[in-house]
Amino acid sequence: MLRSSLTSRITTIIILVAVIATSVSGIMTLYISRKQFTSYINSSNQALIGQYQDLINAYYDENGSLQGVQELMPKTLKTGTGMGKGKGMGFGNRSNNLHMGMQGRRILVTDQSAAIIADSYDLDLGKQLRDQANGFVKVPLNHDEGQIGNLFIASPLQSGVASLENAFLSSITQQIYWSILVVSLLAFILGWLLARRISLPLAELSVGIHDLARGNLGVKVKPRGDKELYSLGIDFNLMADKLNKNEENRKNLMASIAHELRTPLSILRGQLEAIQNGKLQPGEDISSSLVDEVIRLSRLVKDLENLGLAEAGALELNWEIFSPAEMIDRIMPLRMAMESDEINFQVEIDPEIDYIKADSQRLTQVLINLLSNAMRHVAQGGEIKLELGERGREIIFTVKDTGSGIAAEDRERVFERFYRVDESRNRQAGGTGLGLAIARSYVEAHGGKIWVESEPGQGTEFLFTIPQDLALKETVLM
Repeated sequence: MLRSSLTSRITTIIILVAVIATSVSGIMTLYISRKQFTSYINSSNQALIGQYQDLINAYYDENGSLQGVQELMPKTLKTGTGMGKGKGMGFGNRSNNLHMGMQGRRILVTDQSAAIIADSYDLDLGKQLRDQANGFVKVPLNHDEGQIGNLFIASPLQSGVASLENAFLSSITQQIYWSILVVSLLAFILGWLLARRISLPLAELSVGIHDLARGNLGVKVKPRGDKELYSLGIDFNLMADKLNKNEENRKNLMASIAHELRTPLSILRGQLEAIQNGKLQPGEDISSSLVDEVIRLSRLVKDLENLGLAEAGALELNWEIFSPAEMIDRIMPLRMAMESDEINFQVEIDPEIDYIKADSQRLTQVLINLLSNAMRHVAQGGEIKLELGERGREIIFTVKDTGSGIAAEDRERVFERFYRVDESRNRQAGGTGLGLAIARSYVEAHGGKIWVESEPGQGTEFLFTIPQDLALKETVLM
């Protein structure tokens, strides 16, 4: 099923909203204007009717009949020759004043027999009033002697009458219609421009998303549009960069795993084939070498398993409360190895730290990995120092060495899996390249942070934090 574009949808919605709002507003304005204007005209009619009644009664008092009352009619509306003649008692002036308020309205006066004796349009004088009364307001003309006739005044608002009032209402109606048309046109133009402003960045993002779905992880879009759309473009580029980096890391990880497995497997295969072919006699040295390679493979698999669990957030921690001295005792084998390599090892613990809450086995592994890494980069006579201090609600661990230091481009990658600062080191001297990655994952599993500070030729400091529960510490001290 074909779907309309976002541009056409937004444009259509804006036009509909504008037209509906303008139409409703125009109709309400027209309705209120007509109602108020009609009320005004009716009030004006009532006032004029009362004045005409007085004028005709005065004419009847003076003349004793209604004969000749045609002279009181506003003939200018029909002939344009001037106001009706007045005679006696100033009828001319009084009728002229009334005629100014009766322009465009037909006025009829009938006697008691319904014969028309006065017509402001001079059309039906002497005729009997029958159907012509439609659209007229009928008012009886009463005198002391009784009813002497009827006064009929046409409403200026009736359909088909060319009156100023109808012209006024027609003008309002036309202006409202034109307003709706103009607003609709402006809504179309503005809606189209606004829709393009919104849809163009989204269209570019849609193209980028489709490219990304097809495997083009290097795709980029140009951020544009309003704040939200601009931020969306930036976030898309960040997401694409991260996906690209993750894909590169995945490929590097697969290559590194294959490389790490290839060497021990090649050794195992070569020695086993030599034994099988009789070229090599099984002995204690051969058996020890084979066992070492198997142990190394087992350790690599175990490290990868733990690293995967930690990065997936599925690593289970066995929380314990122990003293710093207990932790130092667990790394005693490393201390003895340093003494054997003539490396000076120092430990400095803040006396305020009485207890540590953590997974003692994982924390010990972090320290072993960091200290082992330092030993590989410190020459004989060098120094390695372990410091423990308090910083707010956390304990900060620092492993310092006087080794060769780490270059800036390597500092950003030292915690990556299988990354070695010195690629020339063999597996025995440089390790598997998982130690620092495991250390980072274990620290983050505790809710802490780990980082490195180093300059080439000035040694290296690895620092990490482990959050502590101060309330628990107070409970233990009690």
